[in-house]
Amino acid sequence: SRTENVSDFLLVQKSSAGLLSKIKTQMKMYTDTHPEIAGVLIVNKSDLLISNEMSRTTRDPLTNESWYKQAANAPSVIHLESRPIGRNLTTSPKYSADEVLSVTKAVINEKTGEVLGVILIDWKLDTINNEIRNMGFGAHGFVYVIDEQSRIVYTPVNKIVYRIKDSWFNNRKSGSFIKNIQDTDFQVMYDYSEYTKWKIVGVFSINETLAFIKDMRWTAGIIAMVVLILAIFAAAFFTSSITRPLGQLSSLMKKAAQGDLDNKFESKNEDEIKQLGDSFNSMIESIKNLLNLINLIEKRKREAELKVLQEQIKPHFLYNTFDTIKWMAMEYQAKDIMDVIDALTKLFRIGLSKGKESIKVLEEIAHIESYLIIQMTRYEDKFDYVIDVQEEARELFVLKLILQPLVENSIYHAIKTKRGRGKILIQVKIIDNKLFLSVTDDGSGMNPEMITKLNQRLQKTGMIGGEDSSGYGMLNVNERIKLSFGNDYGLNVHSIENQGTTVEIWHPIVRDVSS
Repeated sequence: SRTENVSDFLLVQKSSAGLLSKIKTQMKMYTDTHPEIAGVLIVNKSDLLISNEMSRTTRDPLTNESWYKQAANAPSVIHLESRPIGRNLTTSPKYSADEVLSVTKAVINEKTGEVLGVILIDWKLDTINNEIRNMGFGAHGFVYVIDEQSRIVYTPVNKIVYRIKDSWFNNRKSGSFIKNIQDTDFQVMYDYSEYTKWKIVGVFSINETLAFIKDMRWTAGIIAMVVLILAIFAAAFFTSSITRPLGQLSSLMKKAAQGDLDNKFESKNEDEIKQLGDSFNSMIESIKNLLNLINLIEKRKREAELKVLQEQIKPHFLYNTFDTIKWMAMEYQAKDIMDVIDALTKLFRIGLSKGKESIKVLEEIAHIESYLIIQMTRYEDKFDYVIDVQEEARELFVLKLILQPLVENSIYHAIKTKRGRGKILIQVKIIDNKLFLSVTDDGSGMNPEMITKLNQRLQKTGMIGGEDSSGYGMLNVNERIKLSFGNDYGLNVHSIENQGTTVEIWHPIVRDVSS
């Protein structure tokens, strides 16, 4: 590769014609593609050189040259030298020291740190001229460069630069000052480069700058007036295009507020106003649908109220009938019949609860006790029950009739099929600032698959019914609690096959309900 050829040259003590030819070809490619390079020279530590443009003037070693020693003594630095005169080198084509900037850099062996040689490149100062000659410094303004000995490295052709004295800089690295040169005031600004050790100096005429600023002020004023006039016409046009449809939309909104929902906003433009109008149309359509839905709900609500009223007539009639039967049983000294009738009467009375949806825990417990008395009469040898209610929970309110479906499930699906006498435990207490109610039986239990399926149904509302109607009462209780209080509450089921089942009810703590 190209790098390997140069590395080989730096390491040799005797030149090889083939190697020199390859490197010269590569160097010519660089100078051809970079016309800003005047010449390239490589000298290795054995004083062998290679270049297309430079050659020795005398036989004296190039390794003793000041530029070589400077680079070798500070190998990590790129060295710059303006006006490289006194070198033991001649160039072809010829160019003077005033026309180039000399750049030198040592080449180091990365493994040993040893200096293998030095590369020298002569850079054409015309490159700098091309870069900065188009800078806007006015007819008399310019930029020039001086080195650390205050020698001019580069300057465009002018008569002002040679009248600028070095003492004016006051040995400062950067700054500015104003001087009168040939009856013209010039602003001189300069800055020092820590890397090159040079100063870059900008010189421009203050009078030209002030005249330019004055012209620019007038030009800017004229442009501002034209822009202002155009802006007024544009603002009037755009304001009209916005306010016209907005006024139309405002009128439609006023009509909608008065109850007229049959008007729609129409616009041919595809802009934000049309999007707003489409939203208005969608809102009107939604309002109409909601009104229709409300009318439908009110109609169904009235139908439901009539149905509930009709249904309540039956319990009232049965309640009065049972009361008559109770007095007849009392007359005939039929105590068992009296107990059952009394329990059934209490069951209906609590079930009605004067139309209230929530009752106290103690009333719910009284209702479930009445239900159990009736079931114990029917299955007198089949089960026992225990009711454990925490004292602090007795006066709290719960949705009515939430325990009876769970106890009914325990009797019909667990205790009834169990061999021997079963047991039902009903508990009510406060846990983690929630009301906890549970019904536990020691029946046949359920398998894990059935429990998982049932709990998944209990996690959501609207899961009543369907093809599988098992556990309808339990799902109904869960639905009522979730619809009333949210998904943080409801039922959970725990069961072990052949050991029993526990149904948990999580209910919020309610200390008072509106009448």
